[in-house]
Amino acid sequence: MDPSRPLSPQQHAALEQLSAITARSADPASPEGRTSVELLERSGWNVETAISRIFDGGPAASTSTSSPARHAYPPAHDDNTGVDANLLPSASATRRRSANTTGGLGTGAVGLYYLRQTLAVPISILSIPASILYNLGAILLGLIARLLRLRGPSTVSLRPRNPFAPGGALGGGSRTILSPAAAAEQWVRSVEEVTGLPRRDERASAHGASSSAAHAGPSSSGLSARRTSAPAPPGTGKRLPRFHIGSYESALRVARDELRILMVVLTSEENERDERFKREVLCDEEVNRAIEEGDVLVWGGDVSERDAYQAGQTLAYVALPFIAFIASQPSTVPPGASVNPATASTASPRLRLLSRLEPAPSAPLTAASLHAHLQTAVFPRARPYLARLAQQQQQREADRAARDEAERRVAENARRDEERVLAVRRRAQEQERAEAARREKEAREERERRERERVAARARAWRVRRRDELARSKEGEDVRVAVRLGNGKRVVRGFGAAEGTEAVYAWVECELGQEDDARCGSGGEVDLPEGYEQHFHFRLATTFPRQVIPLPSHLASPSTADVAATASSSSVTVGKAFEGLGKLVNLVVDGLEERRRMSMSSREEEDSEEEEEED
Repeated sequence: MDPSRPLSPQQHAALEQLSAITARSADPASPEGRTSVELLERSGWNVETAISRIFDGGPAASTSTSSPARHAYPPAHDDNTGVDANLLPSASATRRRSANTTGGLGTGAVGLYYLRQTLAVPISILSIPASILYNLGAILLGLIARLLRLRGPSTVSLRPRNPFAPGGALGGGSRTILSPAAAAEQWVRSVEEVTGLPRRDERASAHGASSSAAHAGPSSSGLSARRTSAPAPPGTGKRLPRFHIGSYESALRVARDELRILMVVLTSEENERDERFKREVLCDEEVNRAIEEGDVLVWGGDVSERDAYQAGQTLAYVALPFIAFIASQPSTVPPGASVNPATASTASPRLRLLSRLEPAPSAPLTAASLHAHLQTAVFPRARPYLARLAQQQQQREADRAARDEAERRVAENARRDEERVLAVRRRAQEQERAEAARREKEAREERERRERERVAARARAWRVRRRDELARSKEGEDVRVAVRLGNGKRVVRGFGAAEGTEAVYAWVECELGQEDDARCGSGGEVDLPEGYEQHFHFRLATTFPRQVIPLPSHLASPSTADVAATASSSSVTVGKAFEGLGKLVNLVVDGLEERRRMSMSSREEEDSEEEEEED
């Protein structure tokens, strides 16, 4: 219970009642209070049930957590589907019924408690003389038995018993109730001490099997991975079985889930046949080989412990040592009725008691009788039916694996189909984008082509008009300019000193475009807009020393306007530009390719491409 969670008034009243009777603290925050609250929770907050658990040998919560064996008996699990009700301890049902009942404190429990408290000391005092006499008699009988070489009970001790020791007459101590797992561990340890053989723990085997099953892959079943090693070959010698460490009910569940035969072994250290049974029967080579070949699950305990005692009461043993065999059987067959394991129904199998084996005056329990019982009574009845159940379970697992594989393949095919659809869709989208980019490029090129044709047509019209003006005007006499054209032709014209350098550029533009204009037409049908100014896509420079003739920046093309030597915000006269160069100035044209590319129309481009292909 969460300590921070408050108790209801009814729960407080039950805690105070229990504390008043047991002389414990009623504070839920104290260790004793927490122990009482946990005990009341397990008892369904029934004070009478909690008191009976404390004073009648029931499990009590331990306040010590230093040892895993000293803790309260855990509540019974309800996961008992497929287990015959006759195999379950009756105490489990009693605990479940008492947990669901309500009521006040019973007068019987209170009276029994006070009666015990009142008579405990007088009875203990009176038992001292009887205990001393018993010890003296035991010593005397033991000496006589040794002198006469008689074998006495294994429990007779020559040491007198201390009545003041814990658990004695005046000790007042109560025996610690072990958990089922701790009790099974203690019993296996006692078998090791008696036989001197090491254990082969079923829990360790199960752990190794789970590890090997994990390495084997998800398709490995618990049935195939359960056994970690093959049966030992003949001649191996004595050995202990692989014991299941846990409660009796957990052994039932393991036998049910793993489709195994459960062998329940009940002993008592107080029994005179205990040590002989452990040395000669449990360690027998043939018995252990049969157990290993039959994959028998072995669980045992001492009836002095709570879990083994309840199992013994459930299985109704008469004499010790006691062995019972339990396995899954058809649920529709009445107990005790004969059934053919090869034809019995496998629907809803249930764990049933197959047989019990215990000593009798005329038939002692020996290794030979146990081995014969396994081979003639247990295996013929249980193994065929368990084999059918295992085969069906393996078939179900195989069918489930096949379904999982089919579903995986369907999912894989669906994934591949989806990937193909997505790939087709991506290719279609890429084609659409490529087509859109192509159309956009063609439209852009078409716009650029039309713009170039428009510019080229205006340039041709401007050159036609400019040639007419040059033909009508008189040449200047101050400076004569000679220019070598791209085709090798040399042209000369005179300019006045007051004329601007743009006049020289205009004359050279007309000379450069003369052949293109003759090939493409006059361009007279194009009307030049008002204020039109021709941009020149070339530069003029002297040969030696090299000097670029300046040009107003608003007339230079964008590709040549960044030349610092030609930058000029206003017009520069010819006299100033050619000062000191003499009367005849030889010029060369730079940027003919750029001028040709920027000035030609689409038809001129086609003609140029044809000329390049011919070359």
